[in-house]
Amino acid sequence: MPVSHRDALRDLLRRVDEVRGLSGWPDPPSALELEDGPSLIRTLGELVEELERSHRRLIETNVQLVSLREVTSGMVSALDAAETARTVTRYLCRAFGFPDVFLLLVNRDARQLEGTWTWHRGERERSVEVELPLLGDHGAIARALWLNRTTVHHAPREHPPAVLPDGHELQDALAELGATVCVPLQRSHALTGAGAPHEVCGARCIVGEMDLMVPPPGADAAAWAADRDERQRHCLGCELLPPLGVIGIARRTGTPPLASVDVTLLESIALSVAPVVENARLYQDLRKSERFREHVLDSMASALVAVNMQGEILTFNRAAENLLGHSEAEVLGQPFGALFGTEGEQALQATLEQGRESLREEILLRTRDGSPLPVSLTTSLLRNEKRNVYGAIATFADLTPLKRAEEHARRLDRLAALGRFTSSVAHEIRNPLTGIGAGVQYLARALAQDGPQRENLDFIRAEIERLDRIVQNLFDITHPRGLQARTAPVEDTVRRALQVLGAQIAERQVEARLTVSPRTPPVAQDADQLEQVFINLLKNAVEASVQGGAIEVSIAPAAPAPATPRGRRARPLGAPGVVVRITDQGAGIGPDQLQNVFEPFFTTKPGGTGLGLYVSYDIVKRHGGTLSVHSESGRGTTFVVELPPEINGGST
Repeated sequence: MPVSHRDALRDLLRRVDEVRGLSGWPDPPSALELEDGPSLIRTLGELVEELERSHRRLIETNVQLVSLREVTSGMVSALDAAETARTVTRYLCRAFGFPDVFLLLVNRDARQLEGTWTWHRGERERSVEVELPLLGDHGAIARALWLNRTTVHHAPREHPPAVLPDGHELQDALAELGATVCVPLQRSHALTGAGAPHEVCGARCIVGEMDLMVPPPGADAAAWAADRDERQRHCLGCELLPPLGVIGIARRTGTPPLASVDVTLLESIALSVAPVVENARLYQDLRKSERFREHVLDSMASALVAVNMQGEILTFNRAAENLLGHSEAEVLGQPFGALFGTEGEQALQATLEQGRESLREEILLRTRDGSPLPVSLTTSLLRNEKRNVYGAIATFADLTPLKRAEEHARRLDRLAALGRFTSSVAHEIRNPLTGIGAGVQYLARALAQDGPQRENLDFIRAEIERLDRIVQNLFDITHPRGLQARTAPVEDTVRRALQVLGAQIAERQVEARLTVSPRTPPVAQDADQLEQVFINLLKNAVEASVQGGAIEVSIAPAAPAPATPRGRRARPLGAPGVVVRITDQGAGIGPDQLQNVFEPFFTTKPGGTGLGLYVSYDIVKRHGGTLSVHSESGRGTTFVVELPPEINGGST
């Protein structure tokens, strides 16, 4: 064998001895001679076997790491960080055989590490939730996070992993430990190296400082601790804080010590777990931001709709749902104009195409049932980070209450003026009317019953009575009488009204059918004023009916009052009110007239005053009840009077 080959082989044998020593083989390395063929063969065989074992361990570790990555990746969308930590630690115990594993993640809001410690004792496995404050010095785990580097402790009694409150269920397990390894989980693109964070976030940064937990000689310990805590607080509020948390393993006293291969394996595990933890945290932050946005949008008093450049709806908040009658799921992706009318579409198109933003512009939208809705509309453009327009946002408020208040104010003004007019001239009108009426009566007695002027006198007398009714109605509106209430059946009041109108009903050849449900309770009422209400309603029904038609009058107990959101009812279940329905078979009332039937001076009858229904509405309202109307053109009209069992809770 050439000398060069012998020298090369001798170098290889020396390296074999070094590898055997590093690998921790049980047999100590021994000098090998080049001429000792059996020893060379045995050594080469051992090297091959160790190489095979190393490859098998490497493949097994890679499979375990891939499995760990798959397990943790499946939990990226989990909203519970504690569940993520528990799953990871249990997997590491079972798949890698670590007897004690812990994973704690940074909670910036609470300023603490939160996670799980899982350990195996024979066949028994336990997981315990752990919370460690990050301000101050609370053990080796928190210290490893602030140092931002792997730390190994072989004396846990002197350097406990965690300082726990008395009685914590993990204290007994910590007392058995002989060694711990802590590895920080690094953010992607995290700043590393001593002093590097100072270049970005300033000298207040404490991450990576070696004198983190022990004050320098001669320093005031209290002042040093206060400064340390303040710097830690500063770093917890910094977006550049590199570590996401700490992962670690531990061994009990009396078990094989932690070797460098364990530390290397744990660092590899940390590299696999850190991206998943970071993605999970980003997902949780995103969900938190989305929930915050949803809560803000849904808590807005104004309706809000966002559309894209084509006018298709992107966002539809709860106020818009309540106002327009559509759910968000129904309208997403639909054209705004097709759903809510051309005026809204034109305003949005002007904003999208011309950049003309509206400010409290009054327009009409269309609700789900097609009815018009007056709103105050404000529009603005939606822009991305490059200031390019990608849509528009519209906020609008319902003007119906304002319109109603304005109309109510105008009505009060009219009534006030009417009251002043009534007070000033009613006396002057009634005095001449009384004299005219007396004169007509005198003439009527002087004329023959079948005389040619009898018809004219009857007409004059009817007009006098009509003028007197107008004046009385004006007084009833502007000077309503107080209610003289007593509890009595509504049926009696309705029958008296039918009796008063008996002659008119017979003249029109209309049939009036009265139906009273059993167990209809009596209610508190001013019988005289309520009789006036039923006379007005029945008279309107008679006049609207065709000859030979029918009027249906039904009296029944009111349905139980619905429960309020807190579970209370508007009235006791044992005290229902009464509902009276008066239905005719006339021509009905058109939708454009229906909304005005209870307005003063609104009438569709020739010679009508337009005050009868208004007075009736006011009387029912003062009884604490409601008067409503339901009608369709060509299908008759129904007036519904609902009276409570007591007036205003019993006051009269």
